[in-house]
Amino acid sequence: MSVDMNQTIAEASLDNFHDIMVPDAIGFFPLAPGWYILFLLLLTLLFHFGYQQYKAYKREQYRRDAEEELEALNNKNRENTIALLELAKRVGISAYGREIIVSLHGDEWWDFMEEHSKASVSPELRVSIKKLLYREGVAFDENVFDAVFLMLSQWVETHKVVSYV
Repeated sequence: MSVDMNQTIAEASLDNFHDIMVPDAIGFFPLAPGWYILFLLLLTLLFHFGYQQYKAYKREQYRRDAEEELEALNNKNRENTIALLELAKRVGISAYGREIIVSLHGDEWWDFMEEHSKASVSPELRVSIKKLLYREGVAFDENVFDAVFLMLSQWVETHKVVSYV
């Protein structure tokens, strides 16, 4: 073996090998401009949907208030029956606007309630309510209160509004 060959073998021995120099890891920041645009778009969409939910929550506030007042009027007496009927009109005004609801009275009002919700007002209940409102000597009937309470509960929970005021 020649000297050159011995030197080449000595240089190639494993004792002369060193660890490979690994470059530093690539960091997450700064991001490419496309990521900033994507994050901004997602943040905008999140804000938009959050704002829409907030507006829907505020639009339905009258319904939650009516349900609370409905529970407060759960005592069976003549005055609370009349207060329930007033609450039904106030819910209608909040949902559909004063111009539409104020002109409705009697059977038109009951028909409107039945048309826009799952509440049903039987002809017997309509007559009983009319007597309760317009005749002084009519005795209070708990069955009328129960029927009005049930009807108003259904009205508050199920009425549908096409466009909010």
